Amino acid sequence: MLKKPGEGENTIGDSMNRELHRIVKTMRVLQGCDISCYDEPFLSASLEKRMAATSLATVTDYCDYLSGNADEAEQFFRSLNITYSEFFRNPLTFAVLEQQVLPRLIEEKQDSCTAELRVWSAGCAAGQESYSVAILLDELLVARKSSLSFRIFATDISGDSLVTAGRGVYDTVAVQNVRLKHLQSCFETGHGSYTVSRRLIDRIEFSSYDLLDERSTSPPGSIYGDFDLVFCSNLLFYYKPEVRQFIINKVCHSLSYGGYMVTGEAERGIVDTINLEEIFPMSAVYRKIKECQVMV
Repeated sequence: MLKKPGEGENTIGDSMNRELHRIVKTMRVLQGCDISCYDEPFLSASLEKRMAATSLATVTDYCDYLSGNADEAEQFFRSLNITYSEFFRNPLTFAVLEQQVLPRLIEEKQDSCTAELRVWSAGCAAGQESYSVAILLDELLVARKSSLSFRIFATDISGDSLVTAGRGVYDTVAVQNVRLKHLQSCFETGHGSYTVSRRLIDRIEFSSYDLLDERSTSPPGSIYGDFDLVFCSNLLFYYKPEVRQFIINKVCHSLSYGGYMVTGEAERGIVDTINLEEIFPMSAVYRKIKECQVMV
């Protein structure tokens, strides 16, 4: 926790509520956005980072600086949009998907003569999550010689991340969690980079979508939702509890009956408040077994 210098001055914690409200108002004016949806500890951490970056020692000084600086407002807003991701992040979760969830979904779709398996990657960042599930689905369908198709709707609010995701080009560090067989079968290599195979890129529709939009229940491109699998991973804990509940409710209602929702493993406690069944202990993979209602 940073302190204001000088005798008798308050810590960030002592003045945080007042100054955060001021920052919320300033960001609404300068950026046209409402950041009050974010959890206060997350906003506080972002504030401290920007104070350090601008070499401003007190909260008041930073708020004064922010109020008169549109460029800094842009930087502060960018600091709130966490776009970090990895291929096959959370190994247990992806093991459960590969060994239980995806084979079961494929079998159910084939038995019902359904033509398409539908996935939504909400908060897809630079695309690693979307491509990870595409790799597994592609491998499983080829092994089964199945004619079943799949489509992944990948959404985020970061335009820069969506551009990166659409290109599907990653460096060596980014693909370190990808198995060698998948690197060989699902990527093209060249000049120190790995490019996702066109057959997988064509299965994914990247688009901008705000999870907090109250006017829609799913990405417009999906038309009606009805997803078999939705990823809502490692983003819930950035928001206030009531906003988390709103997101979970939206995702749950976008799922088809018997569909699955995946969160980050650190977010399991958040999801425990709704009527979903965790299919494997500690996996953060849940199945919709009845109509979902958030328990406030």
